[in-house]
Amino acid sequence: MKVLNLAFEPALTLASAGRRALAAIAAVALVFGYGATARAFNIPLPSVLCVKASGTIPKGVAKKLKCGQTIYTTISAAVGAASAGDSIFVLAGKYSEMVSIPTGLTGLSLVGQNPKNTIIDATGQQNGVFDQADNVTIDGFTIENAEHEGILVEGPAANCGFGTCSPVAAEITGVTVSNNIVQNNDQALKTSTTPTCPATTSVPAAPDFEQEDCGEGVHLDGVAFSTVTDNLIADNSGGILLTDETNANHDNLVSNNRVQHNVPDCGITLPSHPPNGSGANVGKPSFGVFNDTVADNLSEDNGAAGTGVFAPTPGTASYKHLIVDNQLLRNINPGVVFHSHAPGQKLNDTSIVGNLIAGNGADPTVGENETGPADSTGIEVYADPAAAPIVGVKIVGNTIKNESNGIWVGASEWNNCPNNASTPCYIVDAHQNNFAPRSTGVNNTGAATDVLVNAANNFWGCGKGPGGNPACATAAGNVSVFPFLGAPAMPR
Repeated sequence: MKVLNLAFEPALTLASAGRRALAAIAAVALVFGYGATARAFNIPLPSVLCVKASGTIPKGVAKKLKCGQTIYTTISAAVGAASAGDSIFVLAGKYSEMVSIPTGLTGLSLVGQNPKNTIIDATGQQNGVFDQADNVTIDGFTIENAEHEGILVEGPAANCGFGTCSPVAAEITGVTVSNNIVQNNDQALKTSTTPTCPATTSVPAAPDFEQEDCGEGVHLDGVAFSTVTDNLIADNSGGILLTDETNANHDNLVSNNRVQHNVPDCGITLPSHPPNGSGANVGKPSFGVFNDTVADNLSEDNGAAGTGVFAPTPGTASYKHLIVDNQLLRNINPGVVFHSHAPGQKLNDTSIVGNLIAGNGADPTVGENETGPADSTGIEVYADPAAAPIVGVKIVGNTIKNESNGIWVGASEWNNCPNNASTPCYIVDAHQNNFAPRSTGVNNTGAATDVLVNAANNFWGCGKGPGGNPACATAAGNVSVFPFLGAPAMPR
């Protein structure tokens, strides 16, 4: 029994908000009398609902967990019986279902006994857990085998007219996704030729802008002020995805996750998409992905970028992110990738700080008639010729190893500078970084009149600066390199 109590100790902590509400109600009752409290406020008391696949829990355990009289055999049944603010404790077992949390269950805590043996098997289901409510906690599960996504947090579809689209509800806020194992989802993905996610007998096709996969392990769409932390996310087609199809996505924290072996897509992705992810809405302004923090994650051996920031169509916007203190290792594409493919996009003011980036791949086919880095690259900043200028990118304090290019910037032509802009109009700041010996520390392929990389105060693999001897890293293109550091900065 002691082991069980210890396993649920985090859950009891998560439920403390509900207990505080209960204490507040009790205090009111002491002053006004219970009957007056009930009549005046009519507030339902938070409950604890317990789930065990067998339907039985020893009485002593149920008492310690403060279970209600009913022991549910499925998680969905407990969710159906729950009220806002309740806690659902799920004991170890295998639960073959999709768990849907509707809008009204604000503040629900859904907590598994142990992620290794409390399993939501979503075989044949669209998603493992689908949340539409604010302030929900999803903690302590293995979530696997969904046709599309392991965990999806998403509001209702936007309302689109002739010119623009509008959200029909506020962003979902205050969600915590923690201490889960999210694996082997995206089962509907077809990869015999070009990856697609067609409709099956049990689930619809993926939206237009997810047709190269069936979603991700964890997907936040139109979500704000929420946290994805301490999860293992492995062997899905993509890892963690933050998008804006239904509403703006902003001020979220993605931290301390292990994101591994997600193929063919990225580990952690922050793309802006047209409203409702629909090709019919291309050109309409997106709601925006902004002010998100990606911190202290391990993103390795994924099928595209370790972390990607993308604006693929006119009017899309992903900006003002902080990518800090991550390990981005051995991904098929570069460790951090920026892609802008269209006019009217916004892909500005993101900072890449203090990351360890090593052993990642190339990205030669980035856009129509355009080529990206043909060799292994740590950080790639790319825009199609027609795209708007990317400004305000800061690359600071990173250690980049085992890459042919530490930082690769540009395209064959960046020719969309405004006529009245100062020259160059694309400026990337890169300072206090450590480049590997005998690599190209900074490779700027953009035209000198358009693109400048300000790369002062970096360590170029040796004390003599870029090209100081054959062992030093070098700089190529329009790159400002002086002064340089004689010793590594912020070693990791």
